[in-house]
Amino acid sequence: MRFPLFVAFRYLISRKGSSAIHIISLISAAGILVGTAALIVVLSVFNGFGEVIRGLYNSFDPDLKITALQGKVFVPDSLAVHKIKQLTGVAGVVSVIEDNALFRYDRQQHIGVLKGVDSDFEKFSGIGQKVLRGTFLLEDSSWAYALAGAGVAYYLGLNPDDFFHPLEIYVPSRNFNPTGLSAANAFRRQALPVSGIFSIQQDFDVKYIIAPLEIARKLFDYPHEVSALELYLKPGTNSRELKRQVISILGPGYSVADRGEQQAMLYRIMRTEKYAIFIILSFIILVAAFTLISTIGMMAIEKQKDIALLLSMGATARHIRNIFLYQGLLISFTGGLAGLSLGAFVCFLQEKFGFIKINASGNSFVISEYPVQMQLPDFFVVFAIVLLIGFLAAIIPASRASNEQPAFYLRQE
Repeated sequence: MRFPLFVAFRYLISRKGSSAIHIISLISAAGILVGTAALIVVLSVFNGFGEVIRGLYNSFDPDLKITALQGKVFVPDSLAVHKIKQLTGVAGVVSVIEDNALFRYDRQQHIGVLKGVDSDFEKFSGIGQKVLRGTFLLEDSSWAYALAGAGVAYYLGLNPDDFFHPLEIYVPSRNFNPTGLSAANAFRRQALPVSGIFSIQQDFDVKYIIAPLEIARKLFDYPHEVSALELYLKPGTNSRELKRQVISILGPGYSVADRGEQQAMLYRIMRTEKYAIFIILSFIILVAAFTLISTIGMMAIEKQKDIALLLSMGATARHIRNIFLYQGLLISFTGGLAGLSLGAFVCFLQEKFGFIKINASGNSFVISEYPVQMQLPDFFVVFAIVLLIGFLAAIIPASRASNEQPAFYLRQE
């Protein structure tokens, strides 16, 4: 063990000297402990909420989404689609066409988005697990059906069990001439019974009606076009590598977006919020660092005779400075390590037992207790910040201690 580190460690565990200094040292370590534990717990809860939100969006968003760079729709190249389906890792490709529409049900109206999907959509999407009422059914041997978001169902008062009042869908006709005398052909209309109501996330729930692809094509008058091709991947597939392969097959003129890019604003906001929370909670550790400055300063005053003796025996000013720098690092290390352990323990209890509830009186959210997800990089970053703050806090008192002159204190003996 290096000499300065050995002396610093001895000062830390020694019970000689003023009890006030030891109390302040404990307070410094406790402040760092609380700040570190708070950082770990809050970051883990934030990670947990992020995972819940990603899970909700992933129920609706495909792994990869192909759209045209220009225009709302495009005619897919059948050869390119066949090649994409043959790629290792591709579980399925779903053709989609969607656009704005007016929904009407029993004198209630709502403007939203009609999303037409082919028969493979149910197999690959996660919406089937999000149906609150009714069942996931878009087609059978006799009828076509619609699946409504919970928000749309609320505004329209939809009842999946009411087959006598179907959902009416109105779409502006692409061939309508506004200068004509008749408005009879201004809208295309389709009536569909509602098979079920799904709930994923408010942004989707208040906007979407899902219907069979052919119904949407008929309404929007796009017999061969699609708005997007949605790719669903097999578990464990590298989406970035597959994305590069898809781009090479399609060539220019297309955009291929992964889930992060489909919800780029959401993920950017989540990252920014996490950084902001990290910075704000780091101030707790910074406040504890001021106590650490006082602790090391008082320790340096108490150990002036020891410093003088060490200097007279050949220790350099650098040795003295390093002793108190190590002192600050040891206090930070102890408090930080204890804080990491405490934070991990609290997160483990919450993950295992869920003792802190979000809403104990009802089910107004998709989960009932605060979610946690501990991530190893968070532990490394928090611990590094704790050590850095401890090191910076120790610089000033350590530098002052190294400037002491031994002669005066030795003459007092």
